[in-house]
Amino acid sequence: MTTKAKDSGADGDLLKGTLADFERHIIVSALERCAGNQSKAARQLGTTKRVLAYRVRKYGIDCERLGREEDNNDP
Repeated sequence: MTTKAKDSGADGDLLKGTLADFERHIIVSALERCAGNQSKAARQLGTTKRVLAYRVRKYGIDCERLGREEDNNDP
């Protein structure tokens, strides 16, 4: 039973990391589509601005940079 618990812990850590990477990617994609506007991105993601702001801080996402990149892509 101890071996199974150790294996589950390693798998759990891998899963947490994978889910975090996926969540960060989804958030960054939404913010890029919304030029860094958290309110618009939150609506697209079906969440609140407060929850999105928490996740942005958690993952260290720079919304201002995403907004500037969108401006720089205009022809």
